[in-house]
Amino acid sequence: MITKHSEKTYTREMLIKKTALLKRLAERSAMGGKRGRTVGKELFFDTEAGRIRALGYRMEIPERLPLFINMHGGGFILGHPEMDDAYMMNVAEKANVKILNVEYSLAPQFPFPAAVNECYSVVKYAWDHPEALGIDGDRIAVGGHSAGGNITASICIKNTGTKDFRICCALLDYPPLDIYTDSALKPRGKGLIARLFLSHGMSRIFDASYCIHKEERKNPLISPVYASREQLATFPPTLVITAGKDSLCAEGERFRDLLIDAGVDVTHRRFEKSPHGFTLSNRADAKEGWQMMIDHIKRWTSTTGTVNSSGTAHKNPES
Repeated sequence: MITKHSEKTYTREMLIKKTALLKRLAERSAMGGKRGRTVGKELFFDTEAGRIRALGYRMEIPERLPLFINMHGGGFILGHPEMDDAYMMNVAEKANVKILNVEYSLAPQFPFPAAVNECYSVVKYAWDHPEALGIDGDRIAVGGHSAGGNITASICIKNTGTKDFRICCALLDYPPLDIYTDSALKPRGKGLIARLFLSHGMSRIFDASYCIHKEERKNPLISPVYASREQLATFPPTLVITAGKDSLCAEGERFRDLLIDAGVDVTHRRFEKSPHGFTLSNRADAKEGWQMMIDHIKRWTSTTGTVNSSGTAHKNPES
């Protein structure tokens, strides 16, 4: 199998070799997070997609609380749930939810649809086993950062056809939603992550690693911007966060508009001066971003705010 971008052609073996260096660089940076001791408790679930690891937060509490399922970022080829570990307990306590922070298989060794199927299966497992998890199965929220935001949207789209569960709300934090369009046609991002991992060349490697055949990337489960209006209309209330200095900002806001046109209740904010990945930092804008996520989860997982279908669309003012 091969794929061609501009004048570059990659085989799966070439992609594995190239991403090995990226993985080593990421592990040494803030983007890679650190494995080892975590706040979350390590859990394993035997699902339809196999045995899947997750970090759990407040899962031991006897009270049957809503559940938030989090998907980390990393361009589909990097990362693990430890990246988000430092933030999860704060979300769990302030939104009054339990959390499963999922570890999914990474490309290019495990390309699409591995990550989508695995994360989807965790949502289905939670829906099918609320008593065992000590959760309210009617109040399950899903969300993710960067690639995790893409996977979140894909879960919602896949469930349109299967109707395996209901999701009360979703959040998409600076997600890549158009894997088909060449990165050279997108604005150049700013910041450390953009320079190291989201240059045009690196972005092409990310895209090819996730799906090696370019035309297949129009699949809505890979590039959610290609979803039909009927598929998008089934989305739960959705929070979309974009960053003004992110090359992915435009596609995130395009998807926002598609959701609104389909009648979905959408809350959006563009953090104009922020780069890709800004919420995984100690910046003031990161704190604002996390508070928006907490507020969204809390609103739609409360007994008075929960809905399982789309509501009235609205667009929040950008700032």
